[in-house]
Amino acid sequence: MDESAEDELLSRNQPVQEDMALQRKVWHFERVGWYALVVIVLLTLAGLFSKGPLSTRDISNADDTLRVEYQRFLRNGATDSLTLHLRGGAWQLLEVEISGELLQGFSVQALQPAPVRAGAAGPGIRLWVQADANGQARVYLTLLSTGLGGHASRIRLADRPPLAIFQFIYP
Repeated sequence: MDESAEDELLSRNQPVQEDMALQRKVWHFERVGWYALVVIVLLTLAGLFSKGPLSTRDISNADDTLRVEYQRFLRNGATDSLTLHLRGGAWQLLEVEISGELLQGFSVQALQPAPVRAGAAGPGIRLWVQADANGQARVYLTLLSTGLGGHASRIRLADRPPLAIFQFIYP
């Protein structure tokens, strides 16, 4: 550095009293704050606080008879969808059970198509859906987030092992 640049970094009393050591600390703190803000914006765009690649999940069981599409991160008061892809025999009546905290943290706004039959399954719900000629069925649930925090749920097709899903609702 040349001499004039070094003079700029020295504390002085005229025309205004300056503490350059403190000023350097403030500049460093501002720079760290800007980096943190950029990281938060990038995580937001990626879906950490709502829809996006970090939030979107698509899971299925080992034999691919049940596949669930959902968002992991939601906002309180916002609606979102949960899609169940079921597979069985042609024109078979498929039984799917939804249990856990899904029904405590969410309000089901819509269920399409309407199930052939529905019933209670302890604290959860059991739905019977008609498969098509290819043995496939889809169930679309529109959910309104009414809770806060984490909600663990299980979705199971007939007597197969359940799929566990976890969703977090931000205020």
